[in-house]
Amino acid sequence: MDKILVTGATGFVGAALVRRLLRQGRDIRITVRSESNLKNIRDLPIELVQADVRSIDDLKRAIDGCSRVYHVAGLYRSWMRDYAMLRHINVQGTRNVLEAAHALGVKKVVHTSSIAALGLPADGSPADENTAFNLQHLKLPYEQSKFEAELVVREYFSKGLPVVIVRPAMVMGPGDLYPTPSGKIVLDMLHGRVPCYFDGGIDIVDVDDVAAGHMLAMEHAEPGETFNLGCQGNFTDMGDLFRLIARLGGVHAPFLKMPVIGTQIYARILTCIADYITHREPLATPANIRILALKRRVDFSKAVRILGLPQTRLCDIVKRTINWYKNEGYA
Repeated sequence: MDKILVTGATGFVGAALVRRLLRQGRDIRITVRSESNLKNIRDLPIELVQADVRSIDDLKRAIDGCSRVYHVAGLYRSWMRDYAMLRHINVQGTRNVLEAAHALGVKKVVHTSSIAALGLPADGSPADENTAFNLQHLKLPYEQSKFEAELVVREYFSKGLPVVIVRPAMVMGPGDLYPTPSGKIVLDMLHGRVPCYFDGGIDIVDVDDVAAGHMLAMEHAEPGETFNLGCQGNFTDMGDLFRLIARLGGVHAPFLKMPVIGTQIYARILTCIADYITHREPLATPANIRILALKRRVDFSKAVRILGLPQTRLCDIVKRTINWYKNEGYA
């Protein structure tokens, strides 16, 4: 049986992917670092290899003997004291994985990108797989890093590496240990840390649907293809999302709606406090507000039509997320 390597397997999406692969009886090897939290993959019948995506030598050792690679590892942060780390992990790390895979003759790679790498159509229509990134002027470190990583992927495809890109929407569901910025939205609501909302919106997808999308892309997508992974109809305004979390979580929803500019000022103050005083992630950042205020809608029909991507509805996703956090003692 072919051995499969999964990078980022101790994280949110990566662990969900590993569990799904194991249910199909796959032979799995994963990369871990010395500081990795192994809770998500503890006791699973998988091979662990110490490797950092910043080290091409580590990656060649990890990939050697594997015929397929899921490159899920990445840094998903809306606030950091050193944003250069985003490029080291998301861009250079991707280059290292693909270089190692190319050198070792891997049969196929699925690269985990994000709808963050999509642009905004001028006519306001939903962004599809061909919508070029055009948000450089907003200076969004995470979004820029995911866009640049996709450029690296296309470079290696042109060199002959069979690689597919998948772009998940904002992922929620069980297993978000750290949490990611999406999980933090839920936890901040459950802990009463959201005093207001603003006119923003986002597409949300279930983590297990994203894991399924990765596997479907590996099995059925042609090299060079890109697929947006999400659920048609799961776009939600921030006010509606907060009210849904509040209803399902048994807490109060914020009733004060702030103008976007006011929310931006509030986020800047919080970020300054985080940068210079607390050194802890703030409740909101200017980058958060800028991207959500775009209310960018995404077209996921290609993944549904070609891959048969599962479609979990928003209410069920939020319910699963809240229940997991409560069962794990986060809330």
